Amino acid sequence: MIRTGLGLLTAVTAFSAVAKGQATWDKNQVNTTLCQWQQLRAHVVRDTVYMDGGRMWWLPGLSDGSYATAVNDHNPLGLVYTLNFSRPFSTTDNLTAIFGAVSKVSEGTAAKNLAPNYVDGAMLGNHEEWFLYGGLLRETKEFSPPAAANVLAYQKYQYGVQKDGFLPGFVYDDLPEDMTRYLAYGASAAAPSENKAWYFSGLRAQGYGPIYEPGFNETLTATNVSNTLITLDMATQLQEVWKNDTLPADIPGRANPELVWVPVGKQGILVALGGVVFPDFSSHLSKSPNEAESKAQSPGFMSTIDIYDVESGTWYRQPTTGGPGQLTRGCAVVAPAQDYSSFSIYYYGGYSGLSQTQPFNDDVWVLSIPSFTWTKVAEGTTGGRAGHKCFMPYPNQMFVIGGYPPLAGGSLTCLRETIRVLDLTTSTWKTSYDPSKWANYTIPEAVVGKIGGSPTGGATATAPSPSGFASTALAAVFAEKYPTTKIVNYYPYKPQAANNNTNPDLPPDTNVDSGGGGVPAFLPPVLGVVLGLMFLTMIAVLILLWRRRKLLRRRGGQSEAGTEDTNGHRIMSWMRGQTNSETKAGTVVSSDETTSSPDDLESVAPVHPQSMAEMMNTEIRHPVELPGAPPFSFSISRYNADQKADTSPRPELHDTGLSHVDVLNRYSHLSKAIASHNSSLHTSDFSGTHQTDHASVTPSSASVGTGTIQARHMSVELPGAPVPPSPVPASAATVRGYIPSGISNISERDRAHLRTISDTTVSSVASAPRDANDAGGAIPEEQEPVTPAGGTLSSPVLPISPPTQGETGASDYISSGAAAPASAKSTPSRAGTGQNSSPTSPLRRSVFHESREDMTDTGVGPSGK
Repeated sequence: MIRTGLGLLTAVTAFSAVAKGQATWDKNQVNTTLCQWQQLRAHVVRDTVYMDGGRMWWLPGLSDGSYATAVNDHNPLGLVYTLNFSRPFSTTDNLTAIFGAVSKVSEGTAAKNLAPNYVDGAMLGNHEEWFLYGGLLRETKEFSPPAAANVLAYQKYQYGVQKDGFLPGFVYDDLPEDMTRYLAYGASAAAPSENKAWYFSGLRAQGYGPIYEPGFNETLTATNVSNTLITLDMATQLQEVWKNDTLPADIPGRANPELVWVPVGKQGILVALGGVVFPDFSSHLSKSPNEAESKAQSPGFMSTIDIYDVESGTWYRQPTTGGPGQLTRGCAVVAPAQDYSSFSIYYYGGYSGLSQTQPFNDDVWVLSIPSFTWTKVAEGTTGGRAGHKCFMPYPNQMFVIGGYPPLAGGSLTCLRETIRVLDLTTSTWKTSYDPSKWANYTIPEAVVGKIGGSPTGGATATAPSPSGFASTALAAVFAEKYPTTKIVNYYPYKPQAANNNTNPDLPPDTNVDSGGGGVPAFLPPVLGVVLGLMFLTMIAVLILLWRRRKLLRRRGGQSEAGTEDTNGHRIMSWMRGQTNSETKAGTVVSSDETTSSPDDLESVAPVHPQSMAEMMNTEIRHPVELPGAPPFSFSISRYNADQKADTSPRPELHDTGLSHVDVLNRYSHLSKAIASHNSSLHTSDFSGTHQTDHASVTPSSASVGTGTIQARHMSVELPGAPVPPSPVPASAATVRGYIPSGISNISERDRAHLRTISDTTVSSVASAPRDANDAGGAIPEEQEPVTPAGGTLSSPVLPISPPTQGETGASDYISSGAAAPASAKSTPSRAGTGQNSSPTSPLRRSVFHESREDMTDTGVGPSGK
């Protein structure tokens, strides 16, 4: 299982179009060429081959056109090279130009003991990830090697359960207690359709301890045969399971065999080919420790094939016909017939494992199963190679990657082609690879001649001849068809542009400080991603804000003409409060409204604003019906002096969060109105003493002299209240810049009458006695209004305003203070007549005032300046 404590070791830090190649450069070096790549380990993830480790010998190209001596820098940066199948190339090119590279450590950092360079070993994986297992290290005192239970894994893609925040990168994995990574010279195979991979046999140290590249210390050298089969189950990502099985006694272990997975049976089978015992490469002297015994046992690994049934975990041995003889360090791939009636196992290269100075195998052999017949399909002319890997980009093509030629005279010789391309159908070597050119596999004629059928399938030899299967159980395995729908292919590949291979690598800048300064290579892409996400987030926020503003404007309401009602904007905001503008109050009466202009106001003598006394909080959010209370309404009129019709729509006052006093204090300038004036007050009928904060504004008109004055008044009604009467005449007296409401310009007795405790009318001048202790805190029961002697209740009255600042002795704003002497108050005149009426009870100065700024919300004064 992946160690969660370590987590992500490193993300991908380098995917370069041009491989870094040689780590250190000579002074006059201008390029580098891959000369040999001995014993690498590799695996295909979908459309890409990953290649790691091995001995990489580089041939430096100098500025004068010559080449320096080949060097092996031991891959100090811990690079894993990649080759994508979509890249076209010529086999004579310097193919380091088309290699990508992934660093197992932070870019520019030495691998050391975090991810050192291994020679041999295996890369076990599926279509999404791979694990590095086994192999040899260089013995050095510079750093300690990784622990025996430690392996390194690379996760390219996620699969299974969704993993939020998944990023490609390297992670550490721990082996179970009964396993060790101290193995080398084994064979590996993978079955991505089964999410499994295997490592077969190989060599180990005498005490299963650490092993290094061959040296003088025999205890640290892999010389003993391992009789194990390691299984890696990758069914659940991050919970991979390792298993160690001991081989049966009749299945011999060996060094550097080939292992392939074949889709036969319920979960497929493993077929082991070749390998040798007592190889010369396991000794620092490059000499087999027991050449005679090797010659006696090793040829049998090609003539009798070992087979492992994955589903049952059973081993079988099956003899073959013909064969190439003793070979090791070759490579093998499997090409199924189009109908899966037969399978061609191609084996190329390798050598006897006894002498690296002798010619290597350059032939191509095919083992056809289930007939288990060997056929040589191609003979080589290049001298052959060993220690390479083979992969199939397409059903009819095979890549041979890396390796090394024989040591001629004990000197190092470079490969003629770093990668070779074999057409499996024609068994011919090609000089180039084009991902746009491919075909389905057809069986070579030489093989069809032995197994029957046709190039597309239909083999007639369905069992070994003449011996037949070694066991009926093995025959039953071959009779079971594999569910090929589980096999996923990722070809064809879209060709990418070819690279300029003339000078793939440039020498590093010698003026650059090697201390690690400068901008890390991972920073630009990371910053690009972060800044891109920030930009997208900003765009999303702006869109949301724009939509919110548009929605608020739409809810704010518009006039029928499509323009905003800016007159009285502040008062309207109170009326709307927190309620949707489309919600209608129960007392709303539809009306038309036009916006007013500063010229509509009549100039009068200015007055000094008066401060407003604080009122108690009378906030009521919903209409309240008081039991037994008579309906009533009141109006606050604003006059249009030049007698123009005011048709602007009525602001709605519903479920407001502000009280009347809040509106008057915060938004109205009516408190600046003149304390007294000569206009007569005419109001609509008033009955009852109950009040509520539920109100609406409707237009009304009043007659002044010979003209008609438009007025907008605010009506408050309790449920069941009658519709207010028609507009009544009102005074046109105004103040320059302000419009007096006239609401509170009534006598103390009038106020008492409004509270249904007076015996006089609004027009009466009699000063009937009043209970000064009547606080008015409780809402009185309905009372009949009292008329003065010789008079009648000639006109309705408005509710009075809150007390003027400075008045004391009142428990509520209706009874805010005792009546002042009549001589201290001015006598109002009748509206439109200019005649003084009888003396009335003392008048109170209005604290309501209103300016044009309230009407227009434009910041322009009453005079338009």
